[in-house]
Amino acid sequence: MPLKAGPSGFSAKYHDVDSRQTLTVGDGCPLNQWLAGRQDAKFAFHPDGFPVFLNPAEIVASDEYRDGDPYTAAEGLEKWPAFQNRRLQTTVKLLEEALADGSDKPCILDVACGEGVITSEIKKRFRHADVCGIDYSISAIEAASRPKNEIEYAVGDAYRLPYAAESFDVVILNNIWEHVPDPLRLLAGVKLVIKPGGHVIISTPSRYRFRNMVRVCLGLPVVFMSKLHVTEYSVGQVLEQLRFAGMDARIVDEPLHGPAGGALRFIAFKLAVPIIRMMLRLVGSHHSPEETVFYLARKKV
Repeated sequence: MPLKAGPSGFSAKYHDVDSRQTLTVGDGCPLNQWLAGRQDAKFAFHPDGFPVFLNPAEIVASDEYRDGDPYTAAEGLEKWPAFQNRRLQTTVKLLEEALADGSDKPCILDVACGEGVITSEIKKRFRHADVCGIDYSISAIEAASRPKNEIEYAVGDAYRLPYAAESFDVVILNNIWEHVPDPLRLLAGVKLVIKPGGHVIISTPSRYRFRNMVRVCLGLPVVFMSKLHVTEYSVGQVLEQLRFAGMDARIVDEPLHGPAGGALRFIAFKLAVPIIRMMLRLVGSHHSPEETVFYLARKKV
């Protein structure tokens, strides 16, 4: 059975992480041979055509989407459409800004794309763009790759992105920052594959969002949005991480919605947030009462 190689053939943008050499179809092998321990291949081809850049042990250990989207189930996002809509609309808005002065055929990479829900919407909005998605879960990419939408999907490690240096105009990191133990290591790999002057779009929970600000004032510890989060950072911490990595960054902090909960909590949010924002500005604080904060970072030329 001949290997399929994605919607437009196996892309020359794939590189071996260690040697930084361009990979070809001949460097891969069928997934069943890869799982059986074949040693002379550098990656595997899934029967659906997308490449897999994890070793067999990682594939088995990392398939968290096998029984559905664990993040939607764990965080209740199916009952919180405002979150998903805000993430999509803000991502699109920042993409428009990042690509305003770019090429006629920009390249966009969605890291930790999951089942490709936002990735496919990005392709619909930016039809002229070359859009790629990568996730650690093979089941997630199986689901993402079913629609034939000219998106190149791959299974791989966000710490070791299997792409050529300086091959993307924009890299999207939507709600992955809080899931990795070492965001600076993640950022180092991302910087490698971004073109000079390219952008990174990040969304991640604000550690000191409205609910946690109230808890701190009451002498209570902060709580995470999800038990799946490794940690949650303050706005100032994320900005420092980006600046330490040598990137220019700014916050995109728009008061688009209140916290999940009942009417009283929503009313309290609407009444208190303007006062909180004014106080934060007066003391020069980066903290945001929003549940999730977006950042637009730029790789220096």
